Amino acid sequence: MAQGKHKAIILLKSALARITLTPHTLAFFLLSVIHCLAQGLTAAFIYSEDASTFAFVNNVLHTAQVPRNEVARLFRSGDDLTLKLCTAAPIGDVYKDCTTIWDTGMASNVTESVAARFMQERELGSTVTLSRRSPEDAVLRPITSPTNGSVTAVALTYDNGATTVVLSETCARMLEYPGRILDNSQREDLALVGSQFWLLGVSTFGILYNSIPHIWAVVFARVMQTVWATYTIWRTLDVRFRYRTLIVDDATPCHFDIMPAYFSTRLALQIPELVLNVTALISTSFLAWHIGYSSSTIRRVGPPPQVMRLYKFFLVDSMFLQLALFFTVTAISLWVDQLRNSEIAVLAEHSPLYYALFIFTIVTIVPWIVMGWFAIRREMKLLMAAFIFLTVCYIVGWSVMFYSQVYRWTFIEWPFFGCATLVSFVVMMGALIFGIICWTGFDKGLAHYLHVEAVLTDSDFDPDVFTNDAEKSPTSRVTSPVVRCPSALSDPSPEGVSSIKKDENWDFADVSRPPIYTVDFRDTRKGSTSSVLPR
Repeated sequence: MAQGKHKAIILLKSALARITLTPHTLAFFLLSVIHCLAQGLTAAFIYSEDASTFAFVNNVLHTAQVPRNEVARLFRSGDDLTLKLCTAAPIGDVYKDCTTIWDTGMASNVTESVAARFMQERELGSTVTLSRRSPEDAVLRPITSPTNGSVTAVALTYDNGATTVVLSETCARMLEYPGRILDNSQREDLALVGSQFWLLGVSTFGILYNSIPHIWAVVFARVMQTVWATYTIWRTLDVRFRYRTLIVDDATPCHFDIMPAYFSTRLALQIPELVLNVTALISTSFLAWHIGYSSSTIRRVGPPPQVMRLYKFFLVDSMFLQLALFFTVTAISLWVDQLRNSEIAVLAEHSPLYYALFIFTIVTIVPWIVMGWFAIRREMKLLMAAFIFLTVCYIVGWSVMFYSQVYRWTFIEWPFFGCATLVSFVVMMGALIFGIICWTGFDKGLAHYLHVEAVLTDSDFDPDVFTNDAEKSPTSRVTSPVVRCPSALSDPSPEGVSSIKKDENWDFADVSRPPIYTVDFRDTRKGSTSSVLPR
């Protein structure tokens, strides 16, 4: 127990030392924590507003006994809106299964006039008012037909029973459209809350292990979040227009605002969320630039240019792998949640196949990332072939999903799901392309360089001992008590390495014992020879 506690203390001290290594690393970590808490709380508040409003709208649908085997589809031409309810995915040639429930052009020809609706409400001893701030105090009561007992309307009572409004059957069915938007919005909110903790984890890993791919993956994700936060403000305003045109206007079957405070509250939370995203993007980009280019990670040993080029491809591929984990898991999880908890679950025809593809991806995606990482670092050709094959399976498998009408309809109608799916395809393609590029560069020195760089890091070897500036003339070198010589990975030069001898008993599979390199070089001081044995 004491030994374990001692090791934990050592690990904590080591982590603290790496976090506080430079002012940039410390600021990067602290800002990651601050933005995780601030943006996570903001997204949680937005989720709370979406969830409570959706619960109320869903209660109205449940009280009105609206069938679950239909989905709402809105068609728009300028400011003219047409709302259809369909018993099949409203895409392709299935429009014969859709019926128009409301068209803004029907406002002047409605069979049930506004005056008649107001008379019906007066008979119930009520008046229409929009003073209600929230739906928490509302009481719903079904109004049934005296002939067959079916629900024909819903009576909504609020203000401590002082006010009652009747929502007709048509109005209740129209609420399927805002209900679906609210349902999807709360799923988005949960994904955004989770993304903040994912960003914090990736940022911390990048700082602790000096991993440039993780740091730049954070920057890429910040860009995506800032763009999305900007878009959602416009989308909230547009949804408010659609909601008022379909539900609130006097000529509509509802002519009543069932969620009067929703849009103002959501906008009041989305604006600071956008500000936080912008500040996070600017600060993260600035610090990532300084951490990446002031770090010795990518130039500790100073390999030849061709090896450095392969190393940069490896870093880019690693960044795509980190992004693929979050965006792919998020996209497919949203899709499966739609299959289980939304109205399209009734419309989906091949659900077992969808679940099988989901399970296959979830089970294999972490091993896939590990395979890609180690296959390139150690130039393991068979493992690399398996990584490429699995990547192609992901891309082809989820591309085939677009043959499903419900999948295409969800992709078109739900912007967040569409964006997450597109980004997941982009990062998968990026991982595939740069993985192939790295594969073609096997046996050109990258694995050798990465191993030596790791050995020097573990040995706490001073990177300044090595240089690879072969173009610098001998006369321009400054005399230093530390003998400077080219890297063991660089090309031999008259001023530096004259011979390199490697322990031939070691290969890349023997990871428990690092190789020994014997480097003979000639010091710039006359008559002096030396040898160095980096371990």
